[in-house]
Amino acid sequence: MVKLEHIALLVYVIGSTSGVVLLKLFFNSVHYESVDDLLSKIINVFFISGAALYIFSFLTWLYVLSKMNLSIAYPVSVTLSFVSIILVSTLFLREKFSWNLMIGAILCLIGIYIIISGDTA
Repeated sequence: MVKLEHIALLVYVIGSTSGVVLLKLFFNSVHYESVDDLLSKIINVFFISGAALYIFSFLTWLYVLSKMNLSIAYPVSVTLSFVSIILVSTLFLREKFSWNLMIGAILCLIGIYIIISGDTA
């Protein structure tokens, strides 16, 4: 049976991944000379959407922390975020894919499987 906290964990991963990718798109599209120059360019769909998603995912993370053991929630969220960032950055940001990233992601997923399979709660 799928629990609400498991759905919230996936929402956190998707929201934070989407948020950070939108923020990356903002910083890739904006050139600035100083902090003041950057602040004047923040009214941007990528920045506002990315920041909103990141804040929403943080609030979702707080819910997850209140319902799950940290020793399970944190490694699962970090691994799923790591894997999703690899996929999204390769597909949408055209960042370089490497076999080392793939092998690392597979090893992380195996580790998460071991952690989850041992969790009886």
